[in-house]
Amino acid sequence: MASVTIMDVARHAGVSKKTVSRVINNEANVKDEMREKVNRAIQELGFKRNPLGMALAKNRSLFIALLSDNSSPGYLMNLQKGILQGCSEEQMGLFLYDCDYRSPTLVQEVEAYIDNTLVDGLILRPPMCDKLELLEMLDRKNVAYIRIGPKDLNRGESLGFNSAKASYDITHYLLKLEHRHIGFILGHPEQRSSQLGEEGFRKAYKEAGLKVNEALIAQGYYTYQSGMDAAATLLNNTPRPTAIFAANDEMALGVLYEVQSRNLKVPADISICGIDDIAQSTKVWPNLTTIRHPLLTIGYQAACLLIGRLKNKKTAGPARGPDGTQIFDGELVIRASTSTAPKAIEVGT
Repeated sequence: MASVTIMDVARHAGVSKKTVSRVINNEANVKDEMREKVNRAIQELGFKRNPLGMALAKNRSLFIALLSDNSSPGYLMNLQKGILQGCSEEQMGLFLYDCDYRSPTLVQEVEAYIDNTLVDGLILRPPMCDKLELLEMLDRKNVAYIRIGPKDLNRGESLGFNSAKASYDITHYLLKLEHRHIGFILGHPEQRSSQLGEEGFRKAYKEAGLKVNEALIAQGYYTYQSGMDAAATLLNNTPRPTAIFAANDEMALGVLYEVQSRNLKVPADISICGIDDIAQSTKVWPNLTTIRHPLLTIGYQAACLLIGRLKNKKTAGPARGPDGTQIFDGELVIRASTSTAPKAIEVGT
């Protein structure tokens, strides 16, 4: 059986094809009488819009894309799941475009991708959201985008995680457990979340009237391997840290491996914790104490914001700051990888 077309609806309603098109697209310049006739014909004939035809007619794809150069698959999976939920509710599709942030031809690659797919809008997360040349190209092409966790908050709408508070909360928790020698593994130095995380760590120490041991701060890059490498450095300190806090769970898992490879017990000898609450944090033993990063919510809100802009709709969400940013707090999740501090242990004893 042939599908019902716009021409069928027009003949049944006794109006022009153009009038039917205007009603379908909810345009304002249609008389109520005509609109009622067309809607009645649509219902009686069982007419359904063809999404592909609509997209082609409007030179659109009905897809948005997430651009990501991210070494933490757990983080990306949770973020993508939230975006997909928002897309599903708005009947939009999602592309995932894996980029090399350091590629000298990145901007040209993304521009070609946009031209080839006609993608309607982009969601950018660190470090892509801070690449000025990329943003300038998107502005020039008039491509809508939403940024997640950018350094520069004064360029359009963005969403972010309260990394400073998350880091403060988990450091404060470790200090309450009487840990005084806390090793801290920073995130990627080019990402704003790393700088904010360090601020929260230092604030907790300052409020407790304690001095940070600078030798117990190690550089990480949000990767499993960088967590292992940083842990190896920290464990050679004297005194050895009684707790290691990594700026994300991916690094914390690397810390756990390095600690256990040295036959140290967690948490009896050393406590370990991270941030994000990725799925793997409960698939290792002991399960990781962490801060639950609301990635599903952030992904969902990012999709709703972007699609709302494309459809000229206002979307609900947390109150925005003066710079247009929505900030989301995390939640401390206490598991078996942390306990009261043992006495400081000297290396080699």
